[in-house]
Amino acid sequence: MNAFGRIALCGYIAGYDGEPVPLKHPSLILTQRLLVQGFVITEHLDVWPAALKELGTLVAQKKLHYRESIAHGLENAPEAFLGMLKGRNFGKQLVKLI
Repeated sequence: MNAFGRIALCGYIAGYDGEPVPLKHPSLILTQRLLVQGFVITEHLDVWPAALKELGTLVAQKKLHYRESIAHGLENAPEAFLGMLKGRNFGKQLVKLI
């Protein structure tokens, strides 16, 4: 993170099992003077259609890139689901049906 960077925190599925989610380097928040702010998506449903349009356009223009984890085959869905709950995926966890 750059100095004075902003971190938007939404979702915390890795912590849904009740276990604390460790922060490996909390001193970076201080030394980099970072702003961390959480938000809940359901508090912003009024801007969802416009945001979806803008984000879709940026993805189509290849100006916004995303990453996702893909498990292949229905037989791997349970392991993918459990891995998602443990924070083993990056981005959206998908299961591709073959």
